Amino acid sequence: MINPSYAAMLIVTGTLAILVAGLAWRGRNAAGVYALTVMSFALALWAGMYAWYWLTPNLFIKLIALDIAFIGVVVIAPAILTMSLEFAGYGDWLTRRYYVLLAIIPLLTLLMIWTDPLHNLFYGGRDVTDPSNLLRGGPWYWFFIFFSYLLLLISLIVTWHVYVNNHGLYRAQAGFKLAGMALPWMSNIFGLSGFVIFPGMDITPMVATISAAVFCFGYFRHHVVDLAPLGRDMLVENLDEAIVVLDTNNRIVDINPKALESIDPSPDLPLGRRIDEAFSRWAYLFERYTSYEGRVEHKLECPPYLYIELRILSLKDRQGRKVGKLVTWRDISARKEADEKIRIFQQAVVQNPAAIVITDAEGYIEYVNPRFTQLTGYAPDEARGRNPRFFQSGSTQRDAYALLWNTIKKGETWAGEIQNRKKNGELYWAYEMIAPVVGENGLITHFVAMQQDVTATRRHQEELYEVNACLQAKLVEVEILHGQLREEAIRDSLTRLYNRRYMEETLDREISRVARDPRPISVVMMDVDLFKSINDTFGHQAGDSVLQTLGTLLLENTRVSDIACRYGGDEMLVVMPGATHEIAVARAEEWRATFSLMEFIFGDEQFHTTLSLGVATFPNQAQNPIELLNAADKALYCAKQTRNQVVLYAPSTMKQGNYKSDDVR
Repeated sequence: MINPSYAAMLIVTGTLAILVAGLAWRGRNAAGVYALTVMSFALALWAGMYAWYWLTPNLFIKLIALDIAFIGVVVIAPAILTMSLEFAGYGDWLTRRYYVLLAIIPLLTLLMIWTDPLHNLFYGGRDVTDPSNLLRGGPWYWFFIFFSYLLLLISLIVTWHVYVNNHGLYRAQAGFKLAGMALPWMSNIFGLSGFVIFPGMDITPMVATISAAVFCFGYFRHHVVDLAPLGRDMLVENLDEAIVVLDTNNRIVDINPKALESIDPSPDLPLGRRIDEAFSRWAYLFERYTSYEGRVEHKLECPPYLYIELRILSLKDRQGRKVGKLVTWRDISARKEADEKIRIFQQAVVQNPAAIVITDAEGYIEYVNPRFTQLTGYAPDEARGRNPRFFQSGSTQRDAYALLWNTIKKGETWAGEIQNRKKNGELYWAYEMIAPVVGENGLITHFVAMQQDVTATRRHQEELYEVNACLQAKLVEVEILHGQLREEAIRDSLTRLYNRRYMEETLDREISRVARDPRPISVVMMDVDLFKSINDTFGHQAGDSVLQTLGTLLLENTRVSDIACRYGGDEMLVVMPGATHEIAVARAEEWRATFSLMEFIFGDEQFHTTLSLGVATFPNQAQNPIELLNAADKALYCAKQTRNQVVLYAPSTMKQGNYKSDDVR
């Protein structure tokens, strides 16, 4: 039978036991720590082998795991007894003879376990591969149980004796240790009553490991195993606190070295002298508190002007009669200075205009200042102990909170704006800055968050954004209108071609560019044949339709770099940067041929018309814009003589330069 869940719990138990052993070993010079360390390692061995038992299906390996596990089992009770004796101050009992006698039963038990198949005295002949049989056994099994609990009972009695015969710190220490020792007993009481948490599983290693952890915690928290009762002389002589014992006449009967540091210089001990004489500089102090009993803080009125904490207690005999006083004092100047700093810091937090939230390392609120209550409506008691997510608005993405948490957990400061919700449900925007607080060990102990309400600021920003957006929209609208106006200014409203002014500006610019980038510029000037007859016959609307059609033809059949414009009346002109006269003539012929095939319908009438086109090229046929336009105009004039043709300007003789529709040279 295997059970990974049980095995996992036991592995965790073994790991905890090893950690306890490691922590205990750090204080190995203290009484009882060796026993605690041995106990923890034994528990780790027990838990580890028991986990192996629950993991493996192999019966032989199960038996091996049990045999090894019991090496740890037999050590637990003797280790607890040894630790208890050292705690109670019986360390001189722990001789070699003690350890030899204490080891007899555990060693015999291991022998019985490893030879059980020969006599069945330990397991009683039961199949131990069945987990339920591990909690039952033969005669020696029950003898070993009796032996172990006898040692635990002795340990409990010894510790109880320390508890009832001491007071104050020693009693608290003994009580802490008793609590750890009581756990195995409570576990078995529950088991005997039929209360089973994990069926078939022995939870003793887990409970005992918790006990070991309690002992270890007590060591580091209260130094339980280290603070075995000490002798009066060692304690008093080494205290960093001045101690003076007085009789009923205020004469010194005992004094420790720390108090001697404050006494007036003298070669002799002040025993038998009155305290106000021995401490003449402080005479006013002791006179003031002669009849006082209790604790008081006082600032000395003479050098070195220290703050001291003075305690005066009455000493009584067993009959309750007053036999003297115990006077102690210690320098608390550093503490007072620290208290003053804390007071200032506290006031700074309480009176801070920003809402301040302090959480523990897990993010649970420990403190909120009054401004937080004023801002959110949550009283300190309503916020304390809760995670700050309780006043989240729900509008912030989870990824943002994950980034925030990861940032501060790395020890870095996070800052940003987050929307939160007040107690009354109202939403507000806060600029937050969250920083970790790192302890002396380098670990994060707390987080401090400062909130500043920026709702009004964001509202103003949003209003500014809206105004800016409107202005931007208006600006875009103005740009569009500006572009439209510019287009209207440079284009002919009827044909949508560029107007003559824009053409002249562009032609001048293109010819000027030739000086930097030598290339030809051709101009094609065209005119609708018999355009006046069309207007006279069909009306100006028909003429306008012809011009619009010609404009569309040029817009759709010119290059991006070409500039097609209405030159005047029914004359159109195309500036072609980079085009030779051969290319210009060929393109002009395409336009002529396409236009001649177009059919115009106006009312019930249909008609056709043609184009005459003149071509001139810079710099071969002209040296400036005016000459170029004049040359194209002359070529157009020649083309108009016979209509429906393309003519390239020839300065020598225009006749030799004629190009007809069926003869383009």
